[in-house]
Amino acid sequence: MRRMGPVFWPILLIAVGVIFLLSNLGMLPFEPWQLWRLWPLIIVVIGLDVLLESLWRRGRPGGEPLSIDRDSLSEAEVIVEFGAGTLRVGAGAAAGKLLEGEFSDGAEYQLRQGQVRLYGSRDWNWWGGGGRHWDVRLTPDIPLRLRFQLGACQSTLDLGDLRVTDLALESGAADTRVRFPCAAGMTRAKVKSGAASVKLSVPEGVAARITATMALGSLDVDTRRFPRTGSGYASPDYDTAANKLDLSIESGVGAVTVS
Repeated sequence: MRRMGPVFWPILLIAVGVIFLLSNLGMLPFEPWQLWRLWPLIIVVIGLDVLLESLWRRGRPGGEPLSIDRDSLSEAEVIVEFGAGTLRVGAGAAAGKLLEGEFSDGAEYQLRQGQVRLYGSRDWNWWGGGGRHWDVRLTPDIPLRLRFQLGACQSTLDLGDLRVTDLALESGAADTRVRFPCAAGMTRAKVKSGAASVKLSVPEGVAARITATMALGSLDVDTRRFPRTGSGYASPDYDTAANKLDLSIESGVGAVTVS
């Protein structure tokens, strides 16, 4: 049982139009303006809609499954566009799969020439979007270029076991946590945030070079691992490390930590 979603208001408008049409034809025993006394019924219907949605989610905690075959791809680009709700991304796609997961409120995708664009279904209910939850698992078997465009959401991007070569992350009023790859060789990452809390974790054994442009936000870097240099921060062994991260940060009024 799913909530009425975006069909509620069109149905209401159709019903009101039918009532006034029948009144004009003299087929009603009352005047339409008398229906204003029933306005609390609209609140009751919306409340029932929200309750039914809650019960539906309780019965289907995992959401709708989706999987995309890897086929013969030797590398891929994955673009994730996510608004309000909770997003989790990590490794764990089954053999032969590029991407799989569970998606509450549904998801759509476009696949062309090694690029996947993942975005919300168009039937997303506008007053219930905060309940969306995606759990995305990516393949660890091929190099990946990842792009995330995030809205007002909570996101956890555990990229530790993935071979991410490039990462572009843009977040709005979000709470974002990112764990970078452990053994991807060279990873280039660019993080842009607005009024967001962003926590970036560099695994042990991975060297990093960090540059940052901050507006009114705050930046907290673990200088024990990444001492300050003339233009930013860098691991002492950055040039010779087998696994390294080149990280660029742009922040508005949020707080960014790198550890």
